[in-house]
Amino acid sequence: MIPVAQALDHVITAMTVVNGEDVPLSDCLGRVLAVDAASRLSHPPVAVSSMDGYAVRSGDVAVVPATLTLIGESQAGSGYDGSVGPGQAVRIFTGAPVPGGSDVVIMQENTESSEGVIRVLEGAPAGNFIRPAGMDFTAGDVLMETGTLLTARHIGLAAAMNLPSLNVRRRPRIAIMATGDELALPGEEIGPAQIISSNSFALQAYVTAMGGEPVNLGIARDTEDSLRESLDKAIGCDLLVTIGGASVGDYDLVGKVLMAEGLKQIFHKIAMRPGKPLLFGTMGARFDGMPVLGMPGNPVSTGVCSVLFLKPALDAMLGIRKTDAPAQTAVLGSDLGENDKRQDYIRAGLAPGADGDLVATPLGKQDSAMQARFAAADCLIIRPALAPAAKAGDRVTIEPLGGSVFSL
Repeated sequence: MIPVAQALDHVITAMTVVNGEDVPLSDCLGRVLAVDAASRLSHPPVAVSSMDGYAVRSGDVAVVPATLTLIGESQAGSGYDGSVGPGQAVRIFTGAPVPGGSDVVIMQENTESSEGVIRVLEGAPAGNFIRPAGMDFTAGDVLMETGTLLTARHIGLAAAMNLPSLNVRRRPRIAIMATGDELALPGEEIGPAQIISSNSFALQAYVTAMGGEPVNLGIARDTEDSLRESLDKAIGCDLLVTIGGASVGDYDLVGKVLMAEGLKQIFHKIAMRPGKPLLFGTMGARFDGMPVLGMPGNPVSTGVCSVLFLKPALDAMLGIRKTDAPAQTAVLGSDLGENDKRQDYIRAGLAPGADGDLVATPLGKQDSAMQARFAAADCLIIRPALAPAAKAGDRVTIEPLGGSVFSL
């Protein structure tokens, strides 16, 4: 068995960054930028007012009250063509261009108007309530860098930059192959020795949430011909994920077929719980060296391995920029015994404590077949190998599982 960190390093190193593609801005949410994005214009393009009021010369309102002559109006989208001279004012609205000659906007609440005459009751310094041209950004500024995971805020920024599309990484194609005669699909009649193929559905959802494109290879039955038929559908994909039966050293059919296809095993078995039997390697020439993750058959093991290995693999393929953010921690909600030689990932709930700090409480029995408990978990408590016993109130490291529909 190898440590989790070493296994993760092997997985990330084997991934290749996928190519970029131009995508309409409306379809870019959740995608990853493949090239730097530079603005096509300045924002705002000209000096504009940030207040409804009057555009005037600051020198004319240095002493108040001051009486000025109204000479025109500036609206958003149609500014005033002339220039403001001594003793003059232009009615102006929020977002409208500031007319030439003026250098301050007086808010309308500080004025009185009557028959083309404006009486300014309170003055203001030059630049007041004026957003200068390029205050936010200027043409040519690179505002989003390669590797940025695009949020709704980035989409709004790109639109303001006058970019109708962005070059983003294509979604990595992840082939998913369930194996076993015992598997049935949800809704089918279940025989006495059969189980539902839940892992394949979970993995498709994991891949989608991680920014990939799942390619369902179906259920390969326990024959070499069926396994090869399913594997053939994976040609051209970026990563193959098999579910169960991939213990190459145990002479099972999946391992036999993978080895016949030139599988180069990089590791098999990790010092972790759950997820110990995870296999990783690369396929032969017919698959162009495609990486393969052999997931354990237990559903919670598959879920935990997806969080710890599949997501970093997709992040590497997408070229997502990494930050050196500190590990997240919480207060332990109940006692834990000492750990053995495997790093443990304990399913736990999260709730605010009396002092507002998050409290992570293990969800009872931690069997890797208990999907309901995994679905109810908010995080994984990470227990290092050989960790001593921990008491409620101790601080522990956690891996949050998230709470949105796109969460893992």
